[in-house]
Amino acid sequence: MAAGNADTGGGLGYALMHAAQVWRTEAGTALKPHEMTVPQFLVIMALYRQARHQWPPLTQTDVSTRLGMDANTTSQITRALAARQLVLRTQHPGDGRARELSLTPVGLNLARQASAEVRAMNDRFFSAVTAEQRSALGAILETITAESE
Repeated sequence: MAAGNADTGGGLGYALMHAAQVWRTEAGTALKPHEMTVPQFLVIMALYRQARHQWPPLTQTDVSTRLGMDANTTSQITRALAARQLVLRTQHPGDGRARELSLTPVGLNLARQASAEVRAMNDRFFSAVTAEQRSALGAILETITAESE
């Protein structure tokens, strides 16, 4: 990556963007057998986490906010997942405009499978660095993100 970095003059920002693009491509490949995109996977994982912990239902707005995703994009994704019978979109009892989201049994099963595939892909992707480096990278990214928000 250092040679590519010198060629572009992009510095750390370029290296971060490039690494994220490579990760997204590999994640997309891992998700292809499940006919799922990375953004769909992220929505499914937010709902999977909610289901595993038995937290109150999430609304589309909750999911959009947690993922830093545009509200219209979240709506399009959840509609597509609902059409595949992976997600239920029900009217929020206290707000007629809001939709509560939950995984169907088929969606829950797919979430388990896709999660395992992406975990395995992550293990391969990050295997080039030590556990200490992964931990440091995670802390650095969290710090940068928190400072930027």
